[in-house]
Parts: sequence; C-alpha cells; structure tokens
Amino acid sequence: MKSKNLFKALFAIALALVFISSGKASVSADVAGRETVQINKSLSYTGTAAPGYTFESSMLSKQETVGAMVFNISIDLPAEGDVSWNDWCGEAVAVRAGDTTKYYDFGGAQVSWGVDFTGDEQADTSGVGSASWVGTAANGTITVAVPVNAAEFAIDFYDTCWDSATDITHYTINSATAIYGTVEATELVNIGQEITFSGTAAPAYTFSNANLSTSGNVAAVAFNLSVKLPAEGDVSWNDWCGGAVAVKAGDNASYYDFGGAQVSWGVDLTGDEQADTTGVGTASWVGTAENRSLSLVVPVNAEEFTIEIYDNCWDSAADIPHLVINSATALFGSVTAAAEEPVEEAPAEEPAEPAVPAFDPNGTYHAYLGIQSASYTFRNAWEDAAYGANGTSWANTNIGNNFNGLTGWDGGDAVKRDGVFHDVEIKGNGTYTVKLTDFDFGSDESLNLLFVSTDIPLEGTPVTFSNVKVKFDGNTKYTFETPVIPGIDSKEDYKYYQLQCINIWNTDKLGGKDGLFGYVMPRNTIEIEFTVSGFAYDKVEEPAEEAPAEETPKVEPTEAPAKTEETKTDEAKEGGTNWALIAGIVVAVIIVVVVVVLVVKNKKKGQN
Repeated sequence: MKSKNLFKALFAIALALVFISSGKASVSADVAGRETVQINKSLSYTGTAAPGYTFESSMLSKQETVGAMVFNISIDLPAEGDVSWNDWCGEAVAVRAGDTTKYYDFGGAQVSWGVDFTGDEQADTSGVGSASWVGTAANGTITVAVPVNAAEFAIDFYDTCWDSATDITHYTINSATAIYGTVEATELVNIGQEITFSGTAAPAYTFSNANLSTSGNVAAVAFNLSVKLPAEGDVSWNDWCGGAVAVKAGDNASYYDFGGAQVSWGVDLTGDEQADTTGVGTASWVGTAENRSLSLVVPVNAEEFTIEIYDNCWDSAADIPHLVINSATALFGSVTAAAEEPVEEAPAEEPAEPAVPAFDPNGTYHAYLGIQSASYTFRNAWEDAAYGANGTSWANTNIGNNFNGLTGWDGGDAVKRDGVFHDVEIKGNGTYTVKLTDFDFGSDESLNLLFVSTDIPLEGTPVTFSNVKVKFDGNTKYTFETPVIPGIDSKEDYKYYQLQCINIWNTDKLGGKDGLFGYVMPRNTIEIEFTVSGFAYDKVEEPAEEAPAEETPKVEPTEAPAKTEETKTDEAKEGGTNWALIAGIVVAVIIVVVVVVLVVKNKKKGQN
C-alpha cells in the first residue's frame, strides 16, 4: 500500500468520526488527576557522580501531592544493532523530597544487581524484580513509574549502563505524567501481547485486578507499549493511529483514548453514535506515541476492575501488529480527583450566556459550502473543532488557517488547492445559493461529502429548509424537498443546522457510497441552492436591472479608456450603442437588396 493510499484510509476514519460523533466525553470525575509534561531529553553514560537529567515539581502547573511520576522512555541502544545488549543495561533514579531521598532502578531484564548511590559500598537498590525496580525495557521502550508522595520534589536520572562511553545515547525521556494522590505500593506485571486492529466491537486485550498478586485500591495502571507500526517504515503514520480504553468497575464505566499526536477525534465505544472520548489533549487522553514508545496512564480508583484496550487504528488489516503491550504497573493508593475547570458564575439577575447563542428571528446568519473528495481534499463545517473557521489543527500545518480555501494533502502535509468558495448571508426567509468555482480535485472521480454548513442554532429554532438543489456545472442533479439534517434525522449531537447532500458514511438517509443520485464529477461549478423559512422577515430580493433612460452622452474632457470585451458586453446589456448589432443589421439589409436585384434580373431574362 502506498503512503498516499494509507493516508486516504486514515483521513476517511478521521472525517467519518467527525460526522458520526458528538464530542461527548464519558470520563469519571472521581479518578486520579493527571498532568503530562514534554521532556525530550537524551542521556548517555553518567555513572552515579551526577545526574544526567532532573525533573522538578516546579515543572507542573499545580503544587499538590503527587503520588507517582510515570515517564515514557525510548531506548536508543544498542549502538551495534544487537538488541540483547539492552537486557544488561541498568539505569537508576533518586527521588528527593524534603530531607528524604529514595533510590530506584530500571533497565534491562537481566539487571540483577543494585546501584550504590551513597558511596558506602553498599547497593541502594536491588535490581529487577525487587521493591526498588520501577521499569523493565522491552521492544525498545520503558515505562518508569516512580513513587513520589510529595508536593515538592526532584527526580534525578542517572545512566549507569555497561557502556560507559559518554558520546553514545542510551535512552531518551520523552515525557512525564504526574498522578496526583498517594501511592502506597506498586506491582509490575509482564504481558508481551501483540495488538492488531479490533475496532470497537470487542477489545484486543483485557487487563484486570485478577492479573495482580497484590490486593487493594488501584489508583491507576501504567502500561508500557511499543509501537510496531508502520509496516512501510514511515514513522509519521504513527501520529494518526488511535486506540481506546474502557475501564469498568462495578456499575461504572469510564472511557479513554490514546495514540498518535494527530488523533483529534473521539471514539464511540457504547454504540450510541456519540463519541465517548475526545482525542489528544483532552481529559480522556491517556498516552501519546513518541519515538515508537507509548506509556498509558489509565485511571482506575477501584479494587476490582477490568481494563479493555481497543485498537481502532486507521490500518484495519487484522494481520498487521500495531502495538505490543509489554507490561503493566499497578499503582496502589488513593487519588486526588481530577479538578474540573472553574465556571465563572453570572450575576444573579442575569442568566449565564449559553454556549450556543439563541436563535434571533430578526438576525443575520451565514451559510457555507462544505465538501470532501475521494482523496480527502476538503472544506469542513465552519464549527468543526479541528479544521473549521477557528479550528485548532490549522496551527499544526504550514499553510495556516485555510478554512476559506480548498485544502488537500501531500502525504501527511496539508496543501492549498485551487478553489473559490462563494458563501452567503442568510437575511430572512428566501432562497439562497452557496457555490464552489475554479476548483482542482486532481484526478478524483467522486465526492465523499457535500453539504451546507450554517451558523443557525439547531435546538429550539423554528427554521425550516426545503427545495435543496444540487447543481453541477449549472445542471440540477438532485432536489431534496426536505433535506437530511444531522441532529434531526440522526442521533448525532449537532449544534447548528447542516444540510447534507452526499455522505458516503450515511447509508440510511443518503444511500452511502452509491448515493441518492448518479453524477459525473463536476468540472467547473458546484452549487447548492436552498430555501429557508422561519424568520420574522423576508429576504429583500435584488431589483432587476433596468435599461437607463436615453440621454445625451456627456462629453468628458479626458480621453475615455479603451473598452474591453467585457465592458462592450455590459454596454450592450445596458442599452448603450451596440456597433456590432448595427453592423449586423446593415449587412442583412445589403444581402436583402442583392437578393431582390438578382430576382428581378432573372425575371427579365425569363420574359425575354
């Protein structure tokens, strides 16, 4: 599969989820608060004389008790390509809080010795499998879960590997996640399970308290995963591969997601056509893939629980491993609940402003043409969180905010495509048209999506749309007497009116890939005409142009500019002197005269 085709599959999933998801997040508030900090620090040999890197609590946004810090680490060894050397490479950390310092170690599975930090010729750690061990290397990654139990602290990282060359990088600390609360004990469980595409019908792997030998309240579980993708070696594809987690404890269920840094969509795990997660950077996100390493920090806060892990990556081939779940570390203890964003209360005499403004029957609104072609050249709905008018994902491209243009893809890079959108203001009851002209969809022969996006609020709005006409190159291809409106004709939680005409993922109302009407891919213009009613006033129709009354031409003192063909045509329409028409009439008269003369001569010859 070529990279272009891979991206097509990826973006299809992303856009499909945008259209079938509502953005609902089912994340329990009574779970450990978490905070992730990017680090991206590579370490080479240091010994125990001085740390190669120090993480400090001041790097966090709040100074509350941290039960544990979970570090996502990629292994840069071996220098000579022999993976087995990783098994013998040992590392260590020192946690300083107040007057107390505790020592821990991590590294390869064969590191059975301890590390002497204090210089008293006695090991301060005990190696793999002991109470001091906080992470085992596997498949090029380590998740290090370090107990802290302090609000102010520092964690020193030492590189004590067998290779003492200081110019060879041994490992890279990608990021750190703080878990707020108290951690009393930890238990590391080896797993070694490969994960392939599962979708959301059934989990690809299940972990529960039955996998643990220790009992007690589990605040969170930290999973160490290695990224097996991509099959073709293009690391950038990992950024678009997503997964999901369902945590079930008693009658409660919480949903989380993880994966690549570009996974900005949610996942529907409950089958109600509403997303249960909200993508990267949100409260539901529990881990980002970095340098082929992935650490999942999954909140639990229960003694008996089940964690279901789903693989819903863009690559749906069931025989290609996407991830390897190397191990899981259970963190026993209590949690500090995730803090909710403070809500500023409005004065008692004034109600708080709603998220979606109430419909104003005397107001002015807007309509935009939305589209997506077979190669995912697109313009999304104006309110789309990623690529809408104020979408956050534009900042991740090198083209800036291109909502008012047509956007395509060159591999994983967004590029501007030719296309001019003609949006329209909705000013009262009447008929309106949105249009796309001068576009370039390359060799595409079909559309995935075609719709009208409006900023008219959906809920409680007495607005009706009708007589929606789809026109390609000036020809009406289909007329919807009553359009398909997500949120009314489906369970999707849309906030604004949208009129869908083509949607290959909607089989119930729009016929799926076959659609409701056959067409040849448009070449010049795409238009959607629609009629709206429900406003308190009618649209003011533009007056028809009338020919101006004849008047004596005014002679200007300066020389008039040369007339273009366009201005000549306009003059003809406006009733000005049309010399072409006059010339035509003269020629016609001459022809008639010639014909008459010839007829007369022929008659005379006949008489003779």
